[in-house]
Amino acid sequence: MSTLETIKDMPMFKHFSENEKKKFAEIDYSLLGFNKDDVIIKQGEDCSSLYLLVKGTVLITKTGHPTPLCKLTPGAIFGEMSFFCKKPRHSNVIANETVLVVQMDDNFFSKIHPDIKDKIKNYLIELLVTRLDIMNETLGKISTYARGYTLP
Repeated sequence: MSTLETIKDMPMFKHFSENEKKKFAEIDYSLLGFNKDDVIIKQGEDCSSLYLLVKGTVLITKTGHPTPLCKLTPGAIFGEMSFFCKKPRHSNVIANETVLVVQMDDNFFSKIHPDIKDKIKNYLIELLVTRLDIMNETLGKISTYARGYTLP
């Protein structure tokens, strides 16, 4: 399956024209492949790339915790917090099988067309706002639960 076929239905590309999707799919200088158990991101490292998972799955883990926090599937974005904040990585990202990612860093954004850059930026803003909404809703539920809980 071609990169274009793989990305065409991913959420990040919902506002891309067919031509923009085609241009993005032709970007090969930022495509990286990893094998099962390869570490894509290591907790604590200073690196400011973010990634689009194109093929395969990855596990998000924390050093010292044996159970993965979550499993990401194609279309997922990861590494965005360090990309925006320029802080060390908060977790590990490990290939769960053979994976293909697009590494997006300052070099990547300097090479792509401004229209594509703007659409990626807009998607990242939408993604972060959605995550913030989910976190606020979850904290509200925890707060409600905690108010009803009393210590013996």
